Amino acid sequence: MLKFIKKLTPQDKFISTFILKGVGLYLLWFLLYDNWLLKDGWADHFLIDHLVKSTAFLLQLLGYTIFSYADAVGIDGTHGVLIGVPCNGLSLFALFAGFIIIFPGKMKYKLFFIPIGIFIIHIINIFRLVGLALVVQYQPESLEFNHKYTFTVIVYALIFSLWILWVNKFSTKK
Repeated sequence: MLKFIKKLTPQDKFISTFILKGVGLYLLWFLLYDNWLLKDGWADHFLIDHLVKSTAFLLQLLGYTIFSYADAVGIDGTHGVLIGVPCNGLSLFALFAGFIIIFPGKMKYKLFFIPIGIFIIHIINIFRLVGLALVVQYQPESLEFNHKYTFTVIVYALIFSLWILWVNKFSTKK
């Protein structure tokens, strides 16, 4: 086994270490979320509340009369958009931050880049919800498609772009 490890190229070692760190961080997130955050619910409730208020604000800014509840927001006359725990962005924040944490780079850049990236992801999620509320108003039959595909692709493309920015501008591993 030791001979095998010595024969690994620097790229193989980097990839192996990256995967091991990723699995370790995923397990840590799973344990943290399932045993604390999910049970307590404060982070999910905080995010959903902020998403509802921010989406309502933007829809009103666009001139719509809106309604909002604890976990739903929409344009009057529609059924609106329900914001569930899987859609509040928390797992996306963890996914984004986890990649930055395990990829090489200076800590001062990570401490700067992670909060900014999470903020950007949160803002795009607000715009996603505004878009979904508008879809419910004007094309309700396409809500499921847009929720499941269109906006998912947009959000993940943004996260991927942030990762690429990290790798190309801030990472020490080129």
